[in-house]
Amino acid sequence: MLLVDLIYSRLGPFIGVLLVKTLSRESAYRVSDWIVQSLVKRRNSDLYRSVRANQAVIRDWPYEDERLHLIVQEVLSNAAYGLVDWFRTIAFASELTELPCTIDEDLLEDVYRSLAEDRGIVVVGAHLSSFNLFFMMIGQRNWPVQILSHHVEQGSYQTDNILRKKFGLNVTPISAGSLRKAYQRLESGGCVLTGVDRPDTGGEPLTFFGRTATLPIGHARLAIQTGARVKVLAVQKVKPGKYHVIGSRLIEPEQSGDSQRDARKLAQQVIHQLEEYIRERPSEWMMFIPVWPEMLPKWS
Repeated sequence: MLLVDLIYSRLGPFIGVLLVKTLSRESAYRVSDWIVQSLVKRRNSDLYRSVRANQAVIRDWPYEDERLHLIVQEVLSNAAYGLVDWFRTIAFASELTELPCTIDEDLLEDVYRSLAEDRGIVVVGAHLSSFNLFFMMIGQRNWPVQILSHHVEQGSYQTDNILRKKFGLNVTPISAGSLRKAYQRLESGGCVLTGVDRPDTGGEPLTFFGRTATLPIGHARLAIQTGARVKVLAVQKVKPGKYHVIGSRLIEPEQSGDSQRDARKLAQQVIHQLEEYIRERPSEWMMFIPVWPEMLPKWS
């Protein structure tokens, strides 16, 4: 599928930035609508099947429910519009008069308080809405944060990280070395941010939307090992080009002496909180690989 290959290639994000420089937001949205229409016609593609299976679970519908076809289109449209907004932010960064992503100050106070007390804080989120604009907001506010990103730094993942670093972000693909740095940062009272809703073969079985999913718990281990607090945040779309961050109360991890049990309990607590945010905006959940592979149809 040449179109998908291009989108996920190293050139994809750069082409997107160049394209939005020549188009109005509305015109760029129309181009993205055309791309989405092309993608949803391929019902047997990995992308289509993964989104449909994930949405079937979170809505508690059977995979065969034909309503899911329009839901897949809605999810991909939200993703495409989010990319347009992200690319426009990069293309016109010097002309911005206000940030496209906002956050309530009381959510920031929890972060600043932990840093002031030399208590590490792990900020966790899901792939909801235009999370790249949240990263950009962090860069603009000069948060002293290390972002743990997907360990596969190839294709568009690599380019996305290059673009994120343009805004002063400390982005480190997950590895033994970056986890060691994250541990040291938290030990010294710093901040680490990561997403925790992507399936991870090295993760642990957690209950997610009533089903078992193998999800990462490294963030929980880091918090337990260093005594760091945990903050759950999520991005929601407000209107075209505008996004807002919501979040939970600060979590004080339980320390029972059984670090493995405590880490798994904390990871489960976090994923339940993210589940609530995903339920609020199911069509803004940008998860394009199957979280529950058993939901994929056996036919091709």
